Amino acid sequence: MGDTIGAVHRDDQGRPDFVLGLTFEYQQEAGQWVGVCVELGTSTYADKLEQTELELREAVELQLSEMERLGYLREYLEVQGVQVIPLEPAADGVAAGFDLVAAR
Repeated sequence: MGDTIGAVHRDDQGRPDFVLGLTFEYQQEAGQWVGVCVELGTSTYADKLEQTELELREAVELQLSEMERLGYLREYLEVQGVQVIPLEPAADGVAAGFDLVAAR
């Protein structure tokens, strides 16, 4: 079972500037749900699928934000084989960072 997730990055002015396509896969193992972001190798587990989904989203957001804070985001994404799709910026005044959106 899997989802395609669009990770929308926002610049320091809060404008969307690029998007990443990520694959989240879930399976039940030994009575627990395991979630994995295929491209980044990030994983989480919990007793319920909904909790696993939430924790995986949070873990990926944290991972991407930390790589950006350290100044290695583009290099990291390239090594992981994640395609960066540029967007035309729109002035909407939201804080910088990532928003993960399911593309079901």
